[in-house]
Amino acid sequence: MHDSDLYLHKKCDARRPCSTCVRSHKHACDHAQPGANLPERPECTFDEVATTETPSTPSDSPKNRFERLETRIKELEALLSQKEQATSPDANPPSSSAPSSIQNSPASIQSVPSNSRPGSASTMSFPSDLESLLSPSHLDVNAQTVNPYFWNGNSHLIEGASVRVNAPLLSSSTDVIWSHWPVNLPHPELIRHLVEMFFLFHPHASRLFHRGTFIASLSYPPDHPDYPIAPVLHAICAVSAIYTAAGGPRTNAADFSYEGHFAQPDLPDTFAEQQATHAKETVEKYLNKGQHLVQCVQTYVLMTWYYWCHSKWVELFTCSGQSLRVAIPLGLNICPPFRSLHGSSPTMSIIPPPRTPIEDEIRRNTFWLAYAVDRQHGSGTGWALSLDDDDIAQVFPVTMEQFELGIPVNYNVRQWCHVREAVLFHPPDITDSFTLYIKSTMLLSFIKNFNNRYKIKSNLGDTRFLPVRNFATQGYGDQPDIRSSPAFLELDQLLVSFRSSFPSNLKDPFRNGLVDTHLYTTFLTAHVSIILLHESHASVDRANCTSAAKILESARAILELIYAVWSTNYDIGLLDYFCPFCWYLAGQCFGRFLRAAQDAACVQQIDTLRAELDFVRMALSKMAERVPLSYRYHRMLDACIPEVGGPAVVRSSPADGRPASAVTDQQLLAGATQTSAYQPDMAYFLKINNLDPQP
Repeated sequence: MHDSDLYLHKKCDARRPCSTCVRSHKHACDHAQPGANLPERPECTFDEVATTETPSTPSDSPKNRFERLETRIKELEALLSQKEQATSPDANPPSSSAPSSIQNSPASIQSVPSNSRPGSASTMSFPSDLESLLSPSHLDVNAQTVNPYFWNGNSHLIEGASVRVNAPLLSSSTDVIWSHWPVNLPHPELIRHLVEMFFLFHPHASRLFHRGTFIASLSYPPDHPDYPIAPVLHAICAVSAIYTAAGGPRTNAADFSYEGHFAQPDLPDTFAEQQATHAKETVEKYLNKGQHLVQCVQTYVLMTWYYWCHSKWVELFTCSGQSLRVAIPLGLNICPPFRSLHGSSPTMSIIPPPRTPIEDEIRRNTFWLAYAVDRQHGSGTGWALSLDDDDIAQVFPVTMEQFELGIPVNYNVRQWCHVREAVLFHPPDITDSFTLYIKSTMLLSFIKNFNNRYKIKSNLGDTRFLPVRNFATQGYGDQPDIRSSPAFLELDQLLVSFRSSFPSNLKDPFRNGLVDTHLYTTFLTAHVSIILLHESHASVDRANCTSAAKILESARAILELIYAVWSTNYDIGLLDYFCPFCWYLAGQCFGRFLRAAQDAACVQQIDTLRAELDFVRMALSKMAERVPLSYRYHRMLDACIPEVGGPAVVRSSPADGRPASAVTDQQLLAGATQTSAYQPDMAYFLKINNLDPQP
């Protein structure tokens, strides 16, 4: 009889192998190769049977094992209860505002060993003992009141202050944070929220960064080479603070007194201000080490937006200049084949070439955005620009679709910025509203250079800057008319041609019911350029002053654009920061002509111009609810025309969000309708100069 058959005749089958093992053993024996060493009996796990030969001990019984485990658990619970009673009353007083938890404190985050391997589970701040796991504070995952500073150890900055945010913003899933999380950065979920607000609301966010790539990089650990550097995230937090209340209350510019054009307001140490300070400090460290230099330039661009938004003129000027100065050794201002003839410089860039078309366009867009800020804010000052146009040999940006999809565009079909005619020609395949936006900033640069360098160039005898004398209309003692110089005439014609050169699909910034911020700003820039060129030559008290007629025409064209965006449901606080300057400049023009109309006692024109000026104030005040820069321009407009300005029109905002005004919108729009055509503008101009419009 086979050995396995012996088990069939036993009275008790407790020690009999299972049928599966018996069959497996039998099959192995029947098919074993010669010389194979097989066990005599099947190998199986037997049930424990109490026999006289093998008596069972109490420790081997499953019931006894369960009893021992339950006893051990009760002992641990008793010890834990004693420890909680000894430490809770004195060491852990209850919190009065935000719910505190062990994993939410900076100490617990820093308690994880810093030498843990990146990306491993040991780098996460999991509770390390049973006490933290069973802590009641650990179970409170639905709390919505959080202090935005507790993640970076700066909770002492706003004692007792807390912010209400949505529950998904800081949920139980956010209790895990990297042990090597950068100092002073907010919680990762708050970072992600502010980044999403940045891409959703800022007009240039999707050009400075590739949205898909940037959002994906936030999923990496903070020491990953593709994770954004801390200065970039600090700066984004500062810029995005005006779009959300998650970081704390926003600064209300109306709470601070106006002390002059370049006076720096004494702003409180808000969340945005702290993040801006951290960005400024940390970017210097990366710059000194020569690390992540392109992201350093992006940080400077972000900081210029923050300083500009909060009307910090001095910081804006220095930071804007720094962004362009750092961009030069990186070769962002030039593109092959243009390079220096100097033999000792084998390359024009100290960084490696871009790896992908997206990275190449990000570098190019970063430079153009730094250039745009320098030209736009420089239009309101007499200070020199940070980088000369003659030192730039770069192609214009590609379209948004080409940038997002990473479609490479051959340089042979792209436009070079140093070709003057490129400002007037817009190939449809490589042109969108952002391309026109950059071209419009080049017009500002041309006008700025002309106004700043005219006297120097004319003194050197440059024929392009020498006026042509007309002895038929000018006496020998009269000053030459600058407007007759070839350089002025060339610029004037360029501005007129630019306005009429827009492609058919880019002639309406409100197309399809949407507001194209880049195109809207481009339209404003086209009219502002004319004002900047002609304003210093306009004289409303002289007959037939073409410059005065042109600035009035441009100011009313800007007003029409204000009416157009006001008539939509678009939040004008989301417009480009150059827009309030354009509105302010139009208001200045209305103020000049209003004074002239008062001197000429033209009652009808006084009412119309006052209504136009009041609407400009209204728009600036409305935008100031979000952007402090607009409030500063509103106050500057009141200060430059005190005799005609009177008190500010807008003082409060009713429930519907439209500012309260002493003049109804219907009256203002009616006044604009009466003066929207060009012929009435000229008739008014002739009338206030005591001229008969009839031949």
